[in-house]
Amino acid sequence: MKKLSIAKLGLIGTLLAIGFNGCANRLGNMTIASTKNINGLNVVTDVNNTVTGKSCIGNILFIPFGDFQNRLQIATDNAIENGHRRGLKGDVLINTKIDINQYNLILFGQNCLNVKGDLIELQDSMKR
Repeated sequence: MKKLSIAKLGLIGTLLAIGFNGCANRLGNMTIASTKNINGLNVVTDVNNTVTGKSCIGNILFIPFGDFQNRLQIATDNAIENGHRRGLKGDVLINTKIDINQYNLILFGQNCLNVKGDLIELQDSMKR
């Protein structure tokens, strides 16, 4: 039986450590989120109410850096604030679409979480 050298054992151990790594992070905290119709919501939207926001992290040599926590919340807040800058009133996004765009070049890359939705005022849209 052949003995493995210390260098080979070290290489095998390193490859196993790289292969079995992982991480977890929070995407965000949402006050209101639903995939179903909300009873009592009476609103008509148009193209002018559509807002977008994003939260990006970068990477160098496939090692990510940036704010990993609450990315969904940051992107949603950015969308609402972008609507306020445009003069829109509102505090809730409806018809929301969330996607992730990612690109990697040889040394650098970026991962962006994008939120797009219609900004409305919740209190004004509820049936009375």
